[in-house]
Amino acid sequence: MHTKPRVLLVDADLDFLQTMQPVLEENGFELLSAYSAREGWEMVVYEQPDMIIMEVMLERHDSGFVLARAIKSDPRYKHIPILFLTDVAEKTGFEFDTGKDGYWMKADDFLKKSMPMPDLVSRINQLLEEEAV
Repeated sequence: MHTKPRVLLVDADLDFLQTMQPVLEENGFELLSAYSAREGWEMVVYEQPDMIIMEVMLERHDSGFVLARAIKSDPRYKHIPILFLTDVAEKTGFEFDTGKDGYWMKADDFLKKSMPMPDLVSRINQLLEEEAV
């Protein structure tokens, strides 16, 4: 059993992963990383994280959506909260929202990468608490 919540961060941007690692670790999380949707899926299967934070745009513009759907469709992993942390709106012009798009998006939340770190950490903790209930 793990004492710290295990957070899987899936993002093709190595600089972003390196920036996030100390922030998450300083806030009491064990960080797992993957650089593609395929690696993300493998980490889910073999490491079974407590939460997943991922970019929408990995190999393709919709790779994160495809990975989230696969995770939430599998009874073994559907309980794992998924948070999209992305700049997809800035790069594509398409806005997404879990309220109106959640039926197909299959994520528990959708936030911009520019979100202040204290707010992000708070939201991560909230999602983990909701999953524990």
